[in-house]
Amino acid sequence: MASAHSPGLPPDVVLLLDFVNTLDVEKLTDEVPSPAALTPWFRARGLLGAAETVSPDAFAAAIEVREALRLVLQLHHGEPPPAAELRTLERRAAECPLAVTFAPDGAVHLRPAGEGGWKALGALFAAMVTTQREGHWARMKVCPAGDCQAAFYDTSKNRSGRWCSMAVCGNRTKVQRFRGTPAARSRR
Repeated sequence: MASAHSPGLPPDVVLLLDFVNTLDVEKLTDEVPSPAALTPWFRARGLLGAAETVSPDAFAAAIEVREALRLVLQLHHGEPPPAAELRTLERRAAECPLAVTFAPDGAVHLRPAGEGGWKALGALFAAMVTTQREGHWARMKVCPAGDCQAAFYDTSKNRSGRWCSMAVCGNRTKVQRFRGTPAARSRR
């Protein structure tokens, strides 16, 4: 699935949203169904070197992280995050060593210190920390439409955006709700 985010979003935000969107729930297609498919996806984003690959274990961890992240972002609409998914993310993050580095200007960063797929996963966890520190984390959401579940960035002023697209998912849901009301059923 190609990135379809607002221009000007920070790279870490785009990375995380694109990662969640590698599974297109609506079309039932997975852009990264195997370690062989995830390897070039990570390489294209600079998370793996040319000779590095994603092992089957790192692939299984990546898919588990993707789906736990999807559930956590679904709850950025105001509900508390699910404890089980947070534990999954913590457990998988513990398998991905991170290093604290300092830029020439003194800025502090987390950088992946693992190898192969574990290094790429570490970069995803570092991106999660960065997006939260920079105030973007709560604006990263997943569309609550069960047949969509696309990750998106909420650009509304008060962070109340609910749908990836009001014109598509929001409108479809409103029409379904309206058709389900007794008054709408009596008009048919």
